[in-house]
Amino acid sequence: MPVNTIIHLSDAALIAVHALAGLAAQPGRLVQSKDLAEAIGASGNHLVKVMQRLVRAGLARSVKGPSGGFGLGKSADEISFRAAIEAVDGPMGGDFCPFSTEHCHPGNCIFGHEIGKHAGELVAYLDQRTIGDIARHGGNVAPAMA
Repeated sequence: MPVNTIIHLSDAALIAVHALAGLAAQPGRLVQSKDLAEAIGASGNHLVKVMQRLVRAGLARSVKGPSGGFGLGKSADEISFRAAIEAVDGPMGGDFCPFSTEHCHPGNCIFGHEIGKHAGELVAYLDQRTIGDIARHGGNVAPAMA
Protein backbone atom coordinates (compact mmCIF):
# COMPACT_ATOMS: atom_id res chain seq x y z
CA MET A 1 0.00 0.00 0.00
CA PRO A 2 1.41 3.45 -0.88
CA VAL A 3 2.56 5.74 1.89
CA ASN A 4 0.04 8.42 2.81
CA THR A 5 1.33 11.40 0.82
CA ILE A 6 -1.34 14.05 1.26
CA ILE A 7 -3.59 13.59 4.28
CA HIS A 8 -1.06 15.40 6.46
CA LEU A 9 0.69 18.45 5.09
CA SER A 10 3.99 19.25 6.77
CA ASP A 11 4.57 22.48 8.64
CA ALA A 12 7.02 23.40 5.89
CA ALA A 13 4.31 22.99 3.21
CA LEU A 14 1.95 25.23 5.16
CA ILE A 15 4.71 27.80 5.61
CA ALA A 16 5.35 27.66 1.84
CA VAL A 17 1.74 28.45 0.93
CA HIS A 18 1.48 31.22 3.53
CA ALA A 19 4.86 32.73 2.57
CA LEU A 20 3.92 32.83 -1.11
CA ALA A 21 0.61 34.44 -0.21
CA GLY A 22 2.50 36.98 1.89
CA LEU A 23 4.75 37.78 -1.07
CA ALA A 24 1.71 38.07 -3.37
CA ALA A 25 0.28 40.66 -0.97
CA GLN A 26 3.37 42.79 -1.71
CA PRO A 27 3.49 42.68 -5.53
CA GLY A 28 6.72 43.94 -7.06
CA ARG A 29 8.41 44.30 -3.67
CA LEU A 30 11.13 42.27 -2.04
CA VAL A 31 10.29 41.16 1.50
CA GLN A 32 13.02 40.40 4.01
CA SER A 33 12.85 36.96 5.61
CA LYS A 34 12.49 38.30 9.15
CA ASP A 35 9.47 40.41 8.13
CA LEU A 36 7.88 37.54 6.24
CA ALA A 37 8.49 35.11 9.13
CA GLU A 38 6.92 37.53 11.60
CA ALA A 39 3.93 38.19 9.34
CA ILE A 40 3.07 34.51 8.96
CA GLY A 41 4.07 33.44 12.47
CA ALA A 42 6.91 31.14 11.43
CA SER A 43 10.39 30.58 12.78
CA GLY A 44 12.93 32.62 10.82
CA ASN A 45 15.22 29.63 10.36
CA HIS A 46 12.40 27.36 9.20
CA LEU A 47 11.13 30.01 6.79
CA VAL A 48 14.58 30.45 5.21
CA LYS A 49 14.86 26.70 4.58
CA VAL A 50 11.39 26.63 3.01
CA MET A 51 12.18 29.69 0.90
CA GLN A 52 15.35 28.02 -0.41
CA ARG A 53 13.20 25.16 -1.72
CA LEU A 54 10.70 27.57 -3.26
CA VAL A 55 13.54 29.44 -4.97
CA ARG A 56 14.99 26.17 -6.34
CA ALA A 57 11.52 25.31 -7.70
CA GLY A 58 11.28 28.74 -9.38
CA LEU A 59 8.25 29.77 -7.33
CA ALA A 60 10.14 32.48 -5.44
CA ARG A 61 13.22 34.55 -6.11
CA SER A 62 15.89 35.76 -3.76
CA VAL A 63 17.98 38.91 -3.94
CA LYS A 64 20.95 39.19 -1.60
CA GLY A 65 22.12 42.34 0.09
CA PRO A 66 20.80 45.03 2.42
CA SER A 67 17.94 45.96 0.11
CA GLY A 68 17.31 42.37 -0.92
CA GLY A 69 14.73 39.86 0.14
CA PHE A 70 12.26 37.45 -1.38
CA GLY A 71 9.71 37.98 -4.13
CA LEU A 72 7.54 35.75 -6.27
CA GLY A 73 9.37 33.85 -9.00
CA LYS A 74 6.24 33.73 -11.17
CA SER A 75 2.90 35.42 -11.35
CA ALA A 76 0.75 34.52 -8.34
CA ASP A 77 -1.81 33.13 -10.80
CA GLU A 78 0.77 30.65 -12.09
CA ILE A 79 1.56 29.20 -8.65
CA SER A 80 -0.84 26.48 -7.55
CA PHE A 81 -1.15 25.30 -3.98
CA ARG A 82 -0.06 21.90 -5.26
CA ALA A 83 3.15 23.31 -6.77
CA ALA A 84 3.98 25.09 -3.51
CA ILE A 85 3.33 21.96 -1.44
CA GLU A 86 5.24 19.69 -3.80
CA ALA A 87 8.24 22.05 -3.82
CA VAL A 88 8.59 21.32 -0.12
CA ASP A 89 7.02 17.90 0.51
CA GLY A 90 7.61 16.18 -2.83
CA PRO A 91 5.05 14.76 -5.24
CA MET A 92 1.47 14.34 -4.05
CA GLY A 93 -0.59 11.38 -4.97
CA GLY A 94 -4.28 10.73 -4.97
CA ASP A 95 -3.71 7.14 -3.97
CA PHE A 96 -3.63 7.40 -0.21
CA CYS A 97 -5.87 6.02 2.49
CA PRO A 98 -5.84 7.43 6.02
CA PHE A 99 -6.89 4.02 7.33
CA SER A 100 -4.34 1.86 5.54
CA THR A 101 -2.15 -0.68 7.23
CA GLU A 102 0.57 -2.85 5.80
CA HIS A 103 -1.99 -5.66 5.44
CA CYS A 104 -4.48 -3.67 3.34
CA HIS A 105 -5.18 -4.54 -0.24
CA PRO A 106 -6.96 -1.96 -2.44
CA GLY A 107 -8.94 -4.70 -4.19
CA ASN A 108 -10.87 -5.67 -1.05
CA CYS A 109 -11.04 -2.37 0.82
CA ILE A 110 -13.98 -2.02 3.19
CA PHE A 111 -14.32 1.61 2.06
CA GLY A 112 -14.56 0.72 -1.61
CA HIS A 113 -13.20 3.38 -3.94
CA GLU A 114 -14.61 6.39 -2.07
CA ILE A 115 -11.41 7.34 -0.26
CA GLY A 116 -9.39 7.28 -3.49
CA LYS A 117 -12.05 9.29 -5.31
CA HIS A 118 -12.01 12.05 -2.69
CA ALA A 119 -8.21 12.03 -2.52
CA GLY A 120 -8.09 12.60 -6.27
CA GLU A 121 -10.60 15.45 -5.94
CA LEU A 122 -8.45 17.09 -3.27
CA VAL A 123 -5.30 16.85 -5.40
CA ALA A 124 -7.23 18.34 -8.36
CA TYR A 125 -8.48 21.20 -6.17
CA LEU A 126 -4.95 21.97 -4.93
CA ASP A 127 -3.77 21.97 -8.53
CA GLN A 128 -6.44 24.53 -9.54
CA ARG A 129 -6.32 26.85 -6.52
CA THR A 130 -3.58 29.47 -6.88
CA ILE A 131 -1.72 31.94 -4.73
CA GLY A 132 -3.36 34.60 -6.92
CA ASP A 133 -6.77 33.43 -5.69
CA ILE A 134 -5.73 34.28 -2.15
CA ALA A 135 -4.38 37.69 -3.15
CA ARG A 136 -7.55 38.57 -5.08
CA HIS A 137 -10.00 37.41 -2.48
CA GLY A 138 -8.24 38.78 0.57
CA GLY A 139 -7.57 35.37 2.11
CA ASN A 140 -6.24 36.81 5.38
CA VAL A 141 -3.07 34.73 5.20
CA ALA A 142 -0.64 37.34 6.40
CA PRO A 143 -1.01 40.87 7.76
CA ALA A 144 0.30 43.71 5.61
CA MET A 145 4.05 44.05 5.83
CA ALA A 146 5.80 47.39 6.14
